[in-house]
Amino acid sequence: MISDLFLGLAVSLVAMLIHLAGTQLLVALMNPFHHVMRGRGHLRLAVALVTTYLVMLAAHVLEVGLWGLLFDTLGLAPVSEDAYYSAFVNYTTLGYGGSQRIVETRLLGPLASANGILMFGWSTALLVLVVQRHLPAHLTSRD
Repeated sequence: MISDLFLGLAVSLVAMLIHLAGTQLLVALMNPFHHVMRGRGHLRLAVALVTTYLVMLAAHVLEVGLWGLLFDTLGLAPVSEDAYYSAFVNYTTLGYGGSQRIVETRLLGPLASANGILMFGWSTALLVLVVQRHLPAHLTSRD
C-alpha cells in the first residue's frame, strides 16, 4: 500500500509537470497575439479561449494516458483498453455508475481522481484568467 501511495504521488507530480508545461506553452503562444490583436477584442478573446481550451484538453489527455499506462503496466486490468477506460473514469471523477470497477486498486484510483480534480481546477482557473484578461478589450473593441 505504501508503494502504491508513492507511485501514485509520483504520477501525480508528472501530471502536474505536464500541466505546467501546457501553461507555459499558453504563455508562449499568447504573448505575441496580445499586441498583434490590439483593437480586435472579439477576435482576441476567441483565439485566447480556443487556444487555452485546446492546450489544456491536450494536457488532460496526456495525463489520463499516463495514469492508464500505470494501470496497464501494473496489470491492474484484464486488457489495456480497460486500464485506459478506468484511468478516464477515475481522473474525471465520473464514477463507474452501474458498471463494475475494472481496475483492481484501492489507492491508485482515488489518487488519479484527486489529481484530476486538481488539474481541472487549474484549467478552469486559466480559462477564468483568459476571460478576465481579454473580456475588457472585447467589450470596448469596435469590431
